[in-house]
Amino acid sequence: DLRVVEKCVTVAGFIAGVPMALMQTAADAASGGKDTGLVAAGPPLDYSFKELRTCAEIETEEPRSGVKRAMDPKDADETAKSVGQVAAAEAGASAVARKLVIKKVTTCVKLNNNMLETLTGLPQALETAMPIPLQNLQWLDVSFNQLTTVEPELLRFQNLKALYLHGNCIGKLGAVERLRKLPKLISLTLNGNPIESTKIYRCYVIGALPSLK
Repeated sequence: DLRVVEKCVTVAGFIAGVPMALMQTAADAASGGKDTGLVAAGPPLDYSFKELRTCAEIETEEPRSGVKRAMDPKDADETAKSVGQVAAAEAGASAVARKLVIKKVTTCVKLNNNMLETLTGLPQALETAMPIPLQNLQWLDVSFNQLTTVEPELLRFQNLKALYLHGNCIGKLGAVERLRKLPKLISLTLNGNPIESTKIYRCYVIGALPSLK
């Protein structure tokens, strides 16, 4: 079975890096009073169990969890936090107030357990829900829908690392081979699709996508 338990790997990676970044901010504070920016993965956008039939419905639907993109992209998902007063490098100079701006970027989307037969329009729909989805989306769950193939729309997410397609209606092994066009894909689930009943299913998928872990 091709299940790989790597959910929220990106989230953990960012969280692990934040303390070091904070320490670096304090160490470098004496060099000036400019704000410092960090990027952290935000919570997943959860559209599961919404009875969605088309991707366009994402534009008007509120997620179960996660923060939908704000109207003003400049203010979307940003939180300003003070890191206190830092002494200036020169003796007798006044302390400089430093502001650390942490930008939370959505990288995960859950669309599982809906009634989607196609992913047509997904990139455009996600534009209303998260910033730059073609660049930022790394984890996508579209399991337990009614998808029959791997569509070109899906292949536009070039930074996708984890893709859950189990419990759909994919019936041709050739569709799996298209996923080669996702260069960063390392986690994939396909169990529960008609192709699973094919004798060469496992060997074929492993051979077609050797980068899977």
